Amino acid sequence: MAVEARLLWTPWPFRAGFCITDDCDATTLDSLRAVYDFLRSVGLRTTRTVWAFEPEEPCGIPAAPPSILRGVTLADPALLAYHRELKRDGFEICLHGASAGNNRRDRTIAALDLIDREFGGTEIWICHAKNADNPYWEHRVAPYRLLQTALRLYSRHRCSGEDQNSPYYWGDVCRERIRHVRLFRTRNPDTLCENPSMPYFESSKPLVRGWFSATKRSFRDCTTPHALGRLKQSNGLTVLYQYLHRYHDPETGKVEPGFRADAERLAADTGIWQATVSTVMARLRALQGIFVLWRGSRAWLVNTNQEPVTGVQVLLPDRCDCRAPRGAATRYGRVLRVHSLASDSVLPLEFEVPVRFLGPRCARVDAAGRASFDFGHGCMHANVGRSRWVLPGGACVGPNRSLLLFNPGLEDIRPMSCAGSSELLRLFLGQMLIVLDEHLSKGRSLRTERFLGAKTIRLEDHAAW
Repeated sequence: MAVEARLLWTPWPFRAGFCITDDCDATTLDSLRAVYDFLRSVGLRTTRTVWAFEPEEPCGIPAAPPSILRGVTLADPALLAYHRELKRDGFEICLHGASAGNNRRDRTIAALDLIDREFGGTEIWICHAKNADNPYWEHRVAPYRLLQTALRLYSRHRCSGEDQNSPYYWGDVCRERIRHVRLFRTRNPDTLCENPSMPYFESSKPLVRGWFSATKRSFRDCTTPHALGRLKQSNGLTVLYQYLHRYHDPETGKVEPGFRADAERLAADTGIWQATVSTVMARLRALQGIFVLWRGSRAWLVNTNQEPVTGVQVLLPDRCDCRAPRGAATRYGRVLRVHSLASDSVLPLEFEVPVRFLGPRCARVDAAGRASFDFGHGCMHANVGRSRWVLPGGACVGPNRSLLLFNPGLEDIRPMSCAGSSELLRLFLGQMLIVLDEHLSKGRSLRTERFLGAKTIRLEDHAAW
């Protein structure tokens, strides 16, 4: 009987990951400094959103209340200077839209150019509220036409960042300059459990190269010893959606004591990889390009990426010997650490007993050492046999080689992950349940205008998320 092994997504020596998207809504410079000076002191690095400009238009069509526009922008020299410091210290700076209001194409491009100049660019985009420039937003987030129709009844707003006929169109720029856009939210602290395909590409939304989800929970919920322990046990990932400035205590000018204790606990956990969102998404993308083939007591790690992947971890069964080429890997208990998988390479592994690998990119090779894998946007063919493999159509895969064939039109962005219909439906329904819960238990109106208020928006209690 074959023993079971699997690949871990985290780099050595980590067993889980944690990253934060911090929305800039209603931020002041004082609240920002208090929280981020503390985060710098404990070594936690976030993905911090900014607005490049003051709004020239309302947010949304029809317009949402003006309260949704509040918050400082990079037009404030002091705020810009502070974000330069954060970038130098390892924080990621990305846009929450060019401004808090609707942004026409030239404004969005100007904002991206500003981020390029000041912070070296960004791969992350976080849409703001009802901005008309948000791509594939509002009813278009739903995975089925029937659900899109139903969602139109909930929101009257129109977003058109993907529409070439709209003055807010920038979809072509998005595809060229942005790699990851945040979409669904979940209550599960393990975001990856709910959205295992992230970052994923949808052929029906071709102007966004990759979508990812986030967890909407309190910081405390996700950083208790129990939550962090479960995250490591499941090789999970928390992508936490927050408004971190709300942990500023205006009376003391410091962060709230509870947040301090929770953040220090997270920062001290050496088993959890704490990084920016783009760094984590790059790792997930890299693992999407690694396939594991197995047959009998042999296995092969196939790296189809155009770059090497370091610190790859294989979780082995108890008391099972595994041999790799000399110098390629080191054994640490149940974990085999592969130091580096070269680009476009195949690494053989030998076990003392028959083995079977578990996971979405694992396949059993045939007797000739060949396997094909359909990853949703193309097909991977690998040959670990001794003779070359001629595919239908004439393409050839040599011994110990692999070949990626992408669907037409996708060769430039090379998407490696496709979210299935059940996963998308689960994510969508999870987000709708969050809205329903806020409506039933927290007094949130189903009408955006009432929820935000005519003149002022009441900040949500972060501890009750």
